[in-house]
Amino acid sequence: MSACVDHIIIAVSDLETATHDYALMLGRDPSWQGRHPDYGSANTLFKLDNTYLELLAAEGSGWAGDRVTQHIADKGQGLMGLVFGVDEIAPFIDHARKAGLDISDPMAGHGLDLAETAKRSWQNMVWPEDAARGIFSFAIRHDDPDALKIAPIAGAGPCTEVDHVVVQTSDTKASKNFYGTQLGIRLALEQSRPDWGGDMLFFRTNHMSIEVIGAPKFDAQLDHLWGLALKTDDIEATHARLVESNVAVSEVREGRKAGTRVCTVKSHCLDVPTLLVQHLSS
Repeated sequence: MSACVDHIIIAVSDLETATHDYALMLGRDPSWQGRHPDYGSANTLFKLDNTYLELLAAEGSGWAGDRVTQHIADKGQGLMGLVFGVDEIAPFIDHARKAGLDISDPMAGHGLDLAETAKRSWQNMVWPEDAARGIFSFAIRHDDPDALKIAPIAGAGPCTEVDHVVVQTSDTKASKNFYGTQLGIRLALEQSRPDWGGDMLFFRTNHMSIEVIGAPKFDAQLDHLWGLALKTDDIEATHARLVESNVAVSEVREGRKAGTRVCTVKSHCLDVPTLLVQHLSS
């Protein structure tokens, strides 16, 4: 019983501005804008073909809002968490507990849209933060997986999927245990790449990778959720759209991986190191 990457959380200080900037960068309108009345937070969601991106801001009082406030105070806005999706709760909990993960029983949650006319609901399963060496993470099962629609395309060369999310660690053995053994995500590739920063682990799920970079220079106790790569089907069209929209972006170049072309987004990315990538073979 394995998990997938359900969504990636980005903590933001000004949700309205962040939503505008991220929509411009992605070339998509939001799938959802709403609030968590019980969590003290508000959010904007962009659902792509393989996962969704959640911009999360504090609003009122509650555990999620408090966490966003603390994250921004400590680190500034940016990548805050990984949320793992499961289809069946009981088998996943059984697997995770047998693998040594101190996972909770499911807890119901819900969110309302801004007009408070639409509702999304789910079951969360949480674990101690040290399970992921300090990265905020939990598991979720949506009561209606189809309630969240694909983010409407709003420009040429829109971002289509998350290609990978980058985790920095000093303990790849712990990463193998958490992502691989406890969550059941397939370790597709392991290699030593000093030219890329260290030992590389690629955990593959829902057509994306959790890319773990392991090196002694990283924090001895805490892992760091570092950066994001987003796919596009036409990087030249994406690049032209971003330049026309006054989004700072590098020139298109050959990627490290054979058969890819990439460019780096330098603004409108909410302080998340962001790479755009086109796989030419696809």
